[in-house]
Amino acid sequence: MTQKGKIISWNQQKGFGFISPDNGGDDVFFHVSALADKQSRPRIQEPVNFTLGTDSKGRLSASNVAFVNAHSGLDKYTAPFSKAQWFSVIFLGFVALSIVLFQCPYQVLVAYLVLSVVTFAVYAHDKRAAQAEKWRTKEATLHLLALIGGWPGALWAQKILRHKSQKQPFKAILWLTIILNCAAFVLSFTPEGMTLIKQALQLV
Repeated sequence: MTQKGKIISWNQQKGFGFISPDNGGDDVFFHVSALADKQSRPRIQEPVNFTLGTDSKGRLSASNVAFVNAHSGLDKYTAPFSKAQWFSVIFLGFVALSIVLFQCPYQVLVAYLVLSVVTFAVYAHDKRAAQAEKWRTKEATLHLLALIGGWPGALWAQKILRHKSQKQPFKAILWLTIILNCAAFVLSFTPEGMTLIKQALQLV
């Protein structure tokens, strides 16, 4: 049976919150997977309709959580930046600064931006394929794109598309590729680092 209530809390990082039923009673837990509109962020005191049930541990849990008032399609873009998004913005800012201060080729920044757009598009394609139960993009391909410089796009895709944002060990491997890529960028400013990078490229 569908009930009405209001969202009283929401943890964006962990992807869950609680609903206060209009007819009284205990607050009801809900997970992001229970949202009918998974592209929008729940808002505090927002009215919702939901189906009351229990989870595997016997606790009150809501499913089919639907916003009473439709959200703007821009919600997913105007939501506050995550720490991962800020990290990508700061890094790209550092790359831009390196062009001015350390004579870093401007093509490096262009490459990061182009690869990020391509990676975002691949994530979007993979999510559509997952929803349609069609042929998926290999995770190795996603990690390779991140490793060669598309990781800012991967982080933004995880936030905006909410795709591959919870799965492990995918997240751990993604951050490993990010660390390796950032390390390679920093090492490129040293003669020793440039030599190592050239040797690694020759092996590839």
